[in-house]
Amino acid sequence: MSKMAVLKCRCCGSEKTLYWGKEFYVTRDGKEEDYGYPEGINDLAKESGISGFWVDKICKNCGEVVRESRYIEDATDEYMVAWMNFPKIDIIENCVKCESKNMLSLYELLVGEDMKIPCNECGEGRMAILEIK
Repeated sequence: MSKMAVLKCRCCGSEKTLYWGKEFYVTRDGKEEDYGYPEGINDLAKESGISGFWVDKICKNCGEVVRESRYIEDATDEYMVAWMNFPKIDIIENCVKCESKNMLSLYELLVGEDMKIPCNECGEGRMAILEIK
């Protein structure tokens, strides 16, 4: 159920990947790792269960990508149970680089906002959606 979009600068060609709802688990040492669904779930991920979802946002002001980690209350290895408990509250409201409140989620980009995002690599170009999965 997660979505992914790749944005590419129309000037310099640099790319950024944004996720919405990408599942993660937490390792024994407290690090967040990709759960692997549906590509392939390793034994540690199965044992740990889905701990939450990554929701990336991009700043409309400077182009910085910021990742939210939305934890569910109880980790589960049941994919549908995890999604039924998806936290809908936004955590990040300001850009960590420029402090702008003009943060966009992947879904806001899909309705044409992508061309308004500046490239934070070259500073000259604007981003365009290259791929959506």
